Amino acid sequence: MEDILYDFNEKVITLLTNFLKNSIIDGGLSKFTEDLNDELMQFGYNVTKFSMEYAENILFKLKERKEQYESLEKDDRKIITIFGEVDFQRRYYINKETGKRTYLLDEYFKIPPKERLLENVETRLVDEAIETNYEKAGNNAAYKTIISKQTTMNKISELKINLEEEKPKQKKIVDNIYCIADEDHVHLQKGGIEEPRLIVVYDSIIKNGKRTKLCNKKHFGGIYTKRIDDLWEEVLTYLENTYDLEKVKNIFILGDGANWIKTGLEWLPNSISVLDKFHLMKAVNGIVGKESKENKKEKAEYKKRIWQSMYKLEFEETKEIIYEILEEEMDEKIRNKKEKLLKYILNNKNEITNLYKYQKELHGCSAEGHISHLYSARLSSRPLGWKTINVNNVSKLRLAKANNKSIEEIVANKRKVIQFEEIEKIRHYANRKINESLKIKTGSLPIINFGTTEQRKFFKQLIEYKTAI
Repeated sequence: MEDILYDFNEKVITLLTNFLKNSIIDGGLSKFTEDLNDELMQFGYNVTKFSMEYAENILFKLKERKEQYESLEKDDRKIITIFGEVDFQRRYYINKETGKRTYLLDEYFKIPPKERLLENVETRLVDEAIETNYEKAGNNAAYKTIISKQTTMNKISELKINLEEEKPKQKKIVDNIYCIADEDHVHLQKGGIEEPRLIVVYDSIIKNGKRTKLCNKKHFGGIYTKRIDDLWEEVLTYLENTYDLEKVKNIFILGDGANWIKTGLEWLPNSISVLDKFHLMKAVNGIVGKESKENKKEKAEYKKRIWQSMYKLEFEETKEIIYEILEEEMDEKIRNKKEKLLKYILNNKNEITNLYKYQKELHGCSAEGHISHLYSARLSSRPLGWKTINVNNVSKLRLAKANNKSIEEIVANKRKVIQFEEIEKIRHYANRKINESLKIKTGSLPIINFGTTEQRKFFKQLIEYKTAI
């Protein structure tokens, strides 16, 4: 242990003298901090390797260990730390009573069998992978160490993500609750698409100029193919735990009118389905068609008449206006598309009615923005092919982060299932021995005696100069 402390002091004085020289001559602070980072990472590597070998020797020499375990052989192992891949040796032991074989050092440091990554490295890897591609994540998780894309993908696949929150001590009382719902469309490796769902729940807004902040926001989502009821049950459970639902006047469900969104009406009490005005506007624009200089006034008039009819909730009038447009359309494909958009409007008459009926309580729907930020930015904005399990887990990880849940906690929960029973019997003996061995007098480490002759001379001149000032 003293050797590593001497080494540390020597590095400190060497770095300090080099810093002063580089700052004066040509390197400057930028070069120094680069070199310092490399030196500290190398030092971290050395300390980690030394500490593991040091602990192994303590375990080997323990009288309590000798009574319970017989040493069999020494094996090599590599583990990726934040300082890079560390290789070390540890002994294989056999329990004299049970015959169970184990690596006591692995259990002492809580390193799972066959695991190549330390927990904090896996946390970094996952955290990076939900923001950028697997290759970049694998290159950034540990110092100067490449973790393969396959390993990164596997680590994402292995996670079990639970978006549930602890029950608050006191339930909130609010008049209205808002549930924004939408989905993304993600391409799969073997063809086809997957649709991760998203529901954002909030209870009020704060206006700051043109920006609107959703208050007490909570995110739910992931893959719920053929089990959409499970998603709405999660939302209901959260609402029941968080709000006094008997005092809530309305729960607004806002979206594009898809059937899976309307399923929420069956789950949430006092719920009202509302069509997102963005999707309604897309439908109206699609029916009226593209504008040109020649038909601009005509198109504008059609739009005005359609919007006025819907505002009055006169949907028969809306239908008649759209029929006028269809009669003028000569292209069969375009006419079929417009007929589908008409059907879309008529199928959502109740949702459009609620859009105008509850204008005072509503304040828009930001479903598209949430999908873009939470899902599309990672899952569908680039030409990638995904596995379904990873679409689900990346979706849920990004939502967990949006819910202020740490990735570290999620990775730690995955590893909680690993039991380290053998070492617990002698852990306190090993800890006591290690603590005793660390009682070193720091006064016996005078740093002025470290470094090269030139460095010591430079330091001495520096001290004399400071004294003379």
